[in-house]
Amino acid sequence: MSDLSTMTCIEDLRRVYKRRVPRMFYDYCDSGSWTEGTYRANIDEFQSILLRQRVAVNMTGRSTRSTMIGQDVAMPVALAPTGLTGMQHADGEILAARAARDFGVPFTLSTMSICSIEDVAEHAGPGFWFQLYVMRDRDYIERLIDRAKAAGCSALQLTLDLQILGQRHKDIKNGLSSPPETHAGQHDQPGDQAALVLRHAGNQAAQLWQHRRPRQGRGRHVVAGVVDGRAVRPGTQLGRRRVDQEALGRQADL
Repeated sequence: MSDLSTMTCIEDLRRVYKRRVPRMFYDYCDSGSWTEGTYRANIDEFQSILLRQRVAVNMTGRSTRSTMIGQDVAMPVALAPTGLTGMQHADGEILAARAARDFGVPFTLSTMSICSIEDVAEHAGPGFWFQLYVMRDRDYIERLIDRAKAAGCSALQLTLDLQILGQRHKDIKNGLSSPPETHAGQHDQPGDQAALVLRHAGNQAAQLWQHRRPRQGRGRHVVAGVVDGRAVRPGTQLGRRRVDQEALGRQADL
């Protein structure tokens, strides 16, 4: 166990995370698709952003507070949608929504979430946004939008750059599935690999059983909690489909 009070940067958190979880979970979070060229380019782009220092300026009343799409926020940042957060930790999406609410920034729930829209809504603040993958099954998508509206989501994020699902080589090699299955080869720590993986698998199973998540069958990705009893295979639903932004906006009352 590591004391979070000693974590001084994101790199500290990354090292602890890599040490504490099976490799398939770490690789799912910290990787990209195909050659991972975009993944590396994004890192380089962010590292090139510098903050300009200003001196001899009156700093009285300084604040990071701002607004985003008409909503007051503690700082102009929102938690981005992250798929299968509840696979990394039981109720992962709910915990992230609570953290965003307490800090005062928006939280965005991924279509590919483990926790349902309705469950997250009980813990989210006013900045509860929903990210939508537009799938071929339009009836299902309409129900997702209706559920997001009923749950009080104030913004709909459309993902438009996924006409072809990118292959993630590490997920294939690690045998990532949902619900997850772990074995010794999925963890890269030396020594007591089997005990470490079995302990994690036992804890994960106990947490998921206690919270009744995930609710989907073996080999299927969960979609927004599958409250309506349906799981969708991204490989068959996310490829080469037409996106009518105006129609989706009308349905969402945006």
